[in-house]
Amino acid sequence: MPARASQKPARTGPPGWRFQAVVAGLGILVSSYDLGAISVAFDPLRHRWHLSTPVLSTLGTLTLLGMLVGSLVTGVLADRYGRRRLVVADVVLFVLAATAAALAPDFGVLAAARLATGLASGADFAVVFPFVAETAPAQARGPTMAWIMLTANFGTLAAYGAGALFLHLDPAEGWRVVLGLGALLALPVVLLRGQLVESPTWDVLRLPSVRQILAETRRGLRHDGLLASTAATFSYQVGDQGLGLVLPLLLAGVLGTTAASGALAATAVKAVTIPAALLTVLGIERLGRRHLQVAGFVLRALCLGGLGVWLLEAGPHVPAVAVGALLAAAYFVGAAGPDKVTVIGPAEAFDTTVRSTSQGLSQAGGRLGGILGVTGYGLFAALGGPGAGLLLFAVAAAFGGLVSRWAPLAEGTAGPDERTPAPTPVPSAHRASWSRGRPR
Repeated sequence: MPARASQKPARTGPPGWRFQAVVAGLGILVSSYDLGAISVAFDPLRHRWHLSTPVLSTLGTLTLLGMLVGSLVTGVLADRYGRRRLVVADVVLFVLAATAAALAPDFGVLAAARLATGLASGADFAVVFPFVAETAPAQARGPTMAWIMLTANFGTLAAYGAGALFLHLDPAEGWRVVLGLGALLALPVVLLRGQLVESPTWDVLRLPSVRQILAETRRGLRHDGLLASTAATFSYQVGDQGLGLVLPLLLAGVLGTTAASGALAATAVKAVTIPAALLTVLGIERLGRRHLQVAGFVLRALCLGGLGVWLLEAGPHVPAVAVGALLAAAYFVGAAGPDKVTVIGPAEAFDTTVRSTSQGLSQAGGRLGGILGVTGYGLFAALGGPGAGLLLFAVAAAFGGLVSRWAPLAEGTAGPDERTPAPTPVPSAHRASWSRGRPR
């Protein structure tokens, strides 16, 4: 029986760039959820396994150390062997590691699982943004990557909210549910990423050896502003990841509440990043990346520095509303500027040949900053209270503002990469080869 004329023809050709950007960006959402999830586990773990604050902080440090290594290694591998296979592999590793963390019988297993989770998350940050930069049209890649970073705010917010709920229902073991939800969120990402196709731009321009990739990256460090961009990312993440990993614990201590209430307060504080990130998405092309970055750094330094001095002077007499308002203001100005711009800058600014390596190096600088922030906060807070820890974050933000204002940043413009020729369109007849990752 002949088919009816109204029957739609079968879809051929690779998926559209919007689908690819959304699927790639979902991994950033899951990774951001995971960083928030471990932070809400600190207080119940301290009581459940009788852990000291320095020992607890190693969980955050190991996560960030894994992200540092994952960013560096994956950046180079993605420039040498392609983006697609790595965005699939890293999310598989994440599912396995997050599941192990949720089921961990003791601190040693949990620490190892957190290191592996960090490796997967760091890999994702190193490869997703170069992949999107090469997949989206030139005029859309800056706003598209900003949209992806907006989802990261939802991920952390969801983790804090889940912590408030499940720690209220089960103060002793609710943290396992919060960590396990990260693995569940990542499962559909594994399936969807199997449909991604390799960047045809990378397939045309890839360098044939790691040695050449590293040589081009060294040139970028010397002449193209990659070192300054890495320093800016480092400065921002000292306070952002440092504060993010201790925020529920900090609020529970300052406000004198339970772990569940601390997580709920952190949710309220973090919620301001959603409208702030939306402002960045809508205004990034009009306001300019450098202006957003400088303003965000300076205002964040003022908010955190002011709160830090106030806590040192007044201690428990600082009103809870003031603590929440100043922390929320710091998060708002950060999310409206450097939180987005420092991440997407290298993916926009550098050539396809070293785009992932440059992105990975910049992100590794951020993870090193996060490690300094978590460990530094623990040390300063132990010596002088949370106010002293916040002053560390304020100094880092001030340094980031100076770097962003005066150093030659590798600033993206969301315009076409003039040294990157347009990729050759792939005929629909080659759909089978695309489904395996790369055009023949």
